[in-house]
Amino acid sequence: MRVLKVPEDGPKRKLLDAAELLVSEKGFDLVSVRDVTGAVKANVAAVNYHFGSREGLMDLLIMRLLGPLCEERLKALEHAERQRAGKMAALEEIVKAYTKALPATASRLGMGEAYFMKLAGRILVLGDEALAPPLAVLRENVLERFLAAISRSLQETPASELAASWRIFDSGLSQALVTLKPAEEPAPLISQWTAFGTRGLGGGKLPKEAKKDDSQGLLFDF
Repeated sequence: MRVLKVPEDGPKRKLLDAAELLVSEKGFDLVSVRDVTGAVKANVAAVNYHFGSREGLMDLLIMRLLGPLCEERLKALEHAERQRAGKMAALEEIVKAYTKALPATASRLGMGEAYFMKLAGRILVLGDEALAPPLAVLRENVLERFLAAISRSLQETPASELAASWRIFDSGLSQALVTLKPAEEPAPLISQWTAFGTRGLGGGKLPKEAKKDDSQGLLFDF
């Protein structure tokens, strides 16, 4: 990754903040260098000067959010497992560790929950090829750690089946985050997807409150 340090202030930070806001609103593909520099009234060459390229800017944007989110998810999983005092963590506790890390990361970064989660959703729907290699490895490590914990909790379910179900759940959650509106309270969405993931991975049915045409992205059955 070309740029590793997030600036605290100055023109470089202004460009990064502008890019984050634009990506949150429009997605990665629709944000150009001119969009970013225009938002802060900077010369179009400023992105190349401070970040090396548009790719360098987007790498830093992704790293700033995805790195802490992955760390929070692993920390939450470790906490859930420690709380069981040597026993296997229950499936609901594992899923909750994954979803509750979202508001925890927003708080850690000093961002509004809805804003952070929408931006995180934009990042999480990206394929590994769009990530800098260290971040792709970090995200894969999080996946493996959670799948291992779930496999211990649901010993009768084949690992291959768990992996496929978890990826569908994770993809749906990520897409649901993108639908959040700036003033929306994210807690109901997090609670719903915690219940949805728990029941789905455990072989149960959708939560009663989940509807097939729900705009939050409940697009599949397990």
